Amino acid sequence: MSEKEKNNLIKEYLKEVKSKLPEWLKDKKEHKEILAELEDHIWNKAEELSGMGQTTVESVQEAISHMGSPQSIAKEYKRRGTPKVYITKEMWPVYLKVLGIVFAVVIGITLITQVIDFILGNLDIGQFIGNIFQGIQVGCFSTFAIITIIFVALSMEGYFPEDFRSKKEREKYKEQIEIAREKGIPISEIKKEPIKPYIKPVGEIIGGSIGIIAGIFFIIQPIPAITILIAPVFLLYLQFAGIIMLTEGILDLSRGLIGNRQMFAHQIIHGITIGIKLASISVVILMMNRPDIFPILVVNEPGDALINIGIAPEFYTIFRGIAGVIIAIIVLTTIEDFYRIYKAEKYKFLK
Repeated sequence: MSEKEKNNLIKEYLKEVKSKLPEWLKDKKEHKEILAELEDHIWNKAEELSGMGQTTVESVQEAISHMGSPQSIAKEYKRRGTPKVYITKEMWPVYLKVLGIVFAVVIGITLITQVIDFILGNLDIGQFIGNIFQGIQVGCFSTFAIITIIFVALSMEGYFPEDFRSKKEREKYKEQIEIAREKGIPISEIKKEPIKPYIKPVGEIIGGSIGIIAGIFFIIQPIPAITILIAPVFLLYLQFAGIIMLTEGILDLSRGLIGNRQMFAHQIIHGITIGIKLASISVVILMMNRPDIFPILVVNEPGDALINIGIAPEFYTIFRGIAGVIIAIIVLTTIEDFYRIYKAEKYKFLK
C-alpha cells in the first residue's frame, strides 16, 4: 500500500508541475523529458534521505519538499531569456520588427483613409492635415502600448522567437544542432547562408540619375513654346514636383554610390526620403483641387498652332480619382521605406 501511496504523491506533484510550466513547452516530448528527469531526482533524493537503501512515504514527501514548489520549478524555465529592460534580449529584435511593421501600417491606413475623406469632400485642407497628425499620433501610441505589454508578458513567460516556429522548422533546427555537435562547430556555421545584397547599386544609380534629369527638366521648363500655353499656377506646381524629384534622385544616387555598406547612412537617407514623399502628397492635393488648370494641348487641324483646351468639367472626377491613386502609391512606397530602415538594421547584424 505504501508503494502505491509513494507513486501517487509523486504523480500528483508532477501533474501540478506540468500545469505550471509555461505555454511554450507544449511539445509533449519535452514535457515528458522534464517530468521524467524530475521524477528520477525525487526517487534518488528519497532513497538518499531514507538512509535505508530504499524509499519510504516520509522520505518521498521530504524529497518533494526539497525539489521546491511547482511554481518555483516552472519559474526556472521562464527565466531562460537574457534580461533587457522588461523585454528579453532574445525577443528584442522581434519586438522592434513588429513595432516597425505596425507603425508603417498605422501610418499607411491613416493617410489612405484621410485622403479618401478629403477626395469625397468630407474634410477641408486644415482638417485633413490635423486628422493625419492626430490619427498617426493616437494610432502609434496605442499600438506601442499594446505591443509592449504583449512582449513583456511573453518575456516573463520565457518565450524565444523560435517558439513561434512551425514543428517542421523546429525539427530542422534540432537537426542542425546535432550536425554542429558531431562536427564540433558552432550552430551559426551550419545555419549560415549567403547574404543577399541590401541594394543593387547600379539600379539605384541609374534610377537616381533619371530622377535628377527629370527633376531639372520640370524645374527649368526648357520649352518656352509649350510653357506659355500652360497656366502659371500649374507650372509652379510642376516646379515643386521637380524639386521633389530632384531631391529623391539625389538621395537614390547617394544610396547607389554608398552601396552595400554604411547601413546607418542608408537609414538616414530613407528617413529623409519619407519626409520628402509625405511632402509630395501636399503638391498632389493642391493639383487635385485645381483640375481646371490641367493642360490638354492639341492641334485642331494640320498646320494649326498648338492650343490648350484644358480638361473638360465632366472629367474632373476622373482627374481627382487618378490623383487619389497617385497619393495611395506614394503612401505604399513610404511604407516600403520604413521597411527598408528596418531591413538596414537587420543587415548590420548579418554583415
